Order: sequence, then C-alpha cells, then structure tokens
Amino acid sequence: MNDANARERIKAGLKRTLNDLSRLHGISGFEQSVVRYTQTRFGEYVDDVETDRYGNITATKRGRATTAPRLMVSAHMDEIGFIVKGIEPNGYLRFDRIGGAGDALLSCRKVDVKGHFGLIGSVSGHLGSADQLSRVTPLKELYIDVGACSAEQVAAMGIAIGDPVSFVGELAEFSGGDRVCGKGMDDRAGLAILIQVLSELKGEMPHGSVHAVATVLEQVGHRGAAMAAYRIKPDYAIAIDGVPAGDTPDLSSTKDVPCTMGKGAVVLLATSSGDINVRGNIAHPAMKRFVLEAAGREVPYQFATTIGRGSTEAGLVHMSRDGIPAISIGVPRRYSYSPHEMIDLNDAAAAVDLIVRFVRGMEGHGDLGFL
Repeated sequence: MNDANARERIKAGLKRTLNDLSRLHGISGFEQSVVRYTQTRFGEYVDDVETDRYGNITATKRGRATTAPRLMVSAHMDEIGFIVKGIEPNGYLRFDRIGGAGDALLSCRKVDVKGHFGLIGSVSGHLGSADQLSRVTPLKELYIDVGACSAEQVAAMGIAIGDPVSFVGELAEFSGGDRVCGKGMDDRAGLAILIQVLSELKGEMPHGSVHAVATVLEQVGHRGAAMAAYRIKPDYAIAIDGVPAGDTPDLSSTKDVPCTMGKGAVVLLATSSGDINVRGNIAHPAMKRFVLEAAGREVPYQFATTIGRGSTEAGLVHMSRDGIPAISIGVPRRYSYSPHEMIDLNDAAAAVDLIVRFVRGMEGHGDLGFL
C-alpha cells in the first residue's frame, strides 16, 4: 500500500465501518444486530455468505487451485457487557458481568438495556462518606437506573431478568490525527479490518479458498471460533484482534506489553489468558514466516507477546481437529474494556494491508510444516 491515496481511502472505509459498529449493541450471546449488519457488508464483496445456528458468519472466496491450502481469517462480533439479574421494587436493576469489564470502570457509565437508556448508579458526591467516595465500588453493590420508579414500570418497558446491557460509547475522533475511540473496539476494530480486507480483495480470486469468519461468544471463551474452525476445516488461520497498548504513563512498553500506538500492525507471537501459559497460542513458525514475507519492507508492524494478559481466537482455533497452524494480527488499543477504547487508524490500515498481501501471496504457502 505505497499509494498515499489508497491509504487514505482504506482509513476512510475503516472509519465509516467503525462509526456504524460503535452504534450497535451486541454483547456475548446477544450479537443479533451486529450479525445482521455484517451479513449485509460481507454480501457486498463475496458470492457465498453463510450463518450458522449460533450466528457465526462465514464469507467464502473460492480459490483458483482446489488443492491449495484453505485459509480462515476471523474477527469476533461480540463485546463485553452485562446481564440483568434482578429488579428492585423501586425500579433499579441489579446485574452480572458478561466478559471482563473491571469494577473501576463502571460507576456512572451510560448503558443500553434492551434498547433503553440507563446509567450505572453511584453514591452522590455530596452524600457519600470519604471512604465511599475514594474506594472502587464492587459490581455486586452497583445498580442500573433506567428512569423507572417501580418494578412494574420496568416490566412495562419490556425489561426483564436475562436482558443484555452494553456500554454506550459512539465513535469519537481526536483532533490533529487519525486516532478514534468508541465502545467495543474489542473487537469491532478487528471486524472493520476484516470487512475492509474483503473490500480490497473484491473481484479477485485467491490461489486458495479464503474463509472470512465473523464470530460470536469470543469474550466468554472463544466459543464461536471453535465452532467455525471445526466446521470449515481450514489448513491455516489468522485471528484479528486488538492488543492492549503499553505506551501510556501507567504502563511500560517493555515491562508490560511491547505494543505502541502508531507503529503499525501487531504480530502476536505468544498469548495466554491466565498466569500460566494456557488458553493461548504460540505463533506457528510457518505462519510467522508467511506474515513477515507479506509485510516485507512496505508494511509497518511490531511484535508483541501477551502472556497472562489476554489471548485471541487463535488459542482455540489452532487446537481444532488435528491442529491448525495459526497466528494473530491486530492493532494497539488503549483503555481496553472501557466504553472509550482507542485505536490509531494508521495501525488498522497497516493490518488491512498486511492481511491482503498475505492472501495475495497464498501461492507460496505450500509448506505448512513445523520445521
């Protein structure tokens, strides 16, 4: 992507898609609005779009060579959020967590409750004790105010136990650059990248078949990707996701996460979700080689590891059937799991360029061996 005009066009396309996606609500298990949007967008660029019983969407570009390796490229549609677990007689809602939003990020946040505006309540600044005002309120003590005065009024609004709750945080742009923020960038940014990749490849027939998959239920254990990988039986796979940036004053890009905003796409070499190295992925050597060949000297990229700090769908995809060589590609993301996650569109455009080059180079991907 040496052409500056092409770069600006891709960034503009990403921004339009992110603007759409940041307005949609789709926590894990309730991704319907994002599924409908993605079905339409995928349909603009490929001939074959399938949606399974759980909502995973597969857009297939058939390859020229029927014996060539089959590639799966995935990004997840779901976002973190909450679920209504109880309704107080005076109309306040109690809720549980779906995904990883930390307690410190919750008080006084705007939320959507099944299409109704709400606020996560907090003790008044004038009435709270010094202890109350200085401590982080745990989720079990929090409540949601939807403007109702009774449980009966809540019921009349159509809100019930089990209904989804998501952050409100539409796309906002920072002055003087290409940085934007909004809710659900994990992984709406990855989904926007996947859609833009298909747009760039429109009308092309790759060497091998490409299966672009928008998945569900990632925030609760990468479940949708596992379903899709088992069904598609790809020969190799790329998972697109965000990577926590380590370049803010409260973090270190060496001690915490070696990932800096504005320095290009992130190639994840090792991931895991816990203190021990489980539920993650170590980049397959062939996949690393293919990605670096695709990047060459033209695409800016950076390496990162996130051991104990989060995994991607590659963590389950690579274990499907008899093993699928996999790697993760993403973008640096600040303020993860908040309603205002931040990315740089130049990094996202670099990820688009990298994956498009990878697909166009599939003819050279014959050797998927470990050695």
